[in-house]
Amino acid sequence: MTVKTEERHAQLELCIPYVFGRLNPGNRKQFEAHLATGCEQCRGELSGLYGAIALLPLLLRQEAPPSGVRQRLLNRISSKRPDQPRSERPTPQRDKIVPPATQPGRSWYLYATIVLGILLNIALAIWVNQLVGTVASKSVQIADLMSELHKKQEVQDFLKAQRIELMPLAGVDSGSGAYGKLLWDTDKQSALVQTAALPAQSEGKQYQLWVLKEKKYFSVGVFDVTSEKENVVRVMALPVGEKQDIEGFAVTLEPKGGSVQPTGPVQLRGATR
Repeated sequence: MTVKTEERHAQLELCIPYVFGRLNPGNRKQFEAHLATGCEQCRGELSGLYGAIALLPLLLRQEAPPSGVRQRLLNRISSKRPDQPRSERPTPQRDKIVPPATQPGRSWYLYATIVLGILLNIALAIWVNQLVGTVASKSVQIADLMSELHKKQEVQDFLKAQRIELMPLAGVDSGSGAYGKLLWDTDKQSALVQTAALPAQSEGKQYQLWVLKEKKYFSVGVFDVTSEKENVVRVMALPVGEKQDIEGFAVTLEPKGGSVQPTGPVQLRGATR
């Protein structure tokens, strides 16, 4: 069977109603016979439509069915009688093949508009999802930068103090190479702690700074070391005592969040007397 080029273009209007099962039996048979001739235009059109339909489930929101619906369906199926066979009826006159040229073009544009709208909604949803992810990532970066800026501002303000005393912090294990310094603002009772070469803490651990008074340890604060080469600088408030009351400082490795009293080995130590 040979189909003219003009007829092949006209058959394109039947692709969408064919995919959605809207062709009557006569037109469907004629269209399938046309496809058997190897029309590349119609086959390409059908391939694109089937691909678009495959994306439709992505737009559906998953909802749990009401309780008891499964049992009601099973009861209805078991109680339903088998249908009596129906005698074949002659095909109505309206099922006669209608030439494609007489098919209204409005339905083709309607189906095409629906499919195009679905594809645009999918593309928009993907774009919005990517945009939300980008904004969230940038927000985290901005928060980290603001935190670093705040720490640097704290250091600058601390260094403006009129009187600052220097307290060396020596590593207890001489082979580790860890060391530190404590700058002490005795007027405001705050300290700037600088450490270097401390081993990176394991998961669930933090370093904790202690002040020693009357042979008792009082917590100053915790800080993190994520790399052995990291140079940590923190400003902390000293919670107790005047200068003459403080006997020394120590740094230990404690559970994350800190401890009430030291539980880990002393990493750095400095004495005022």
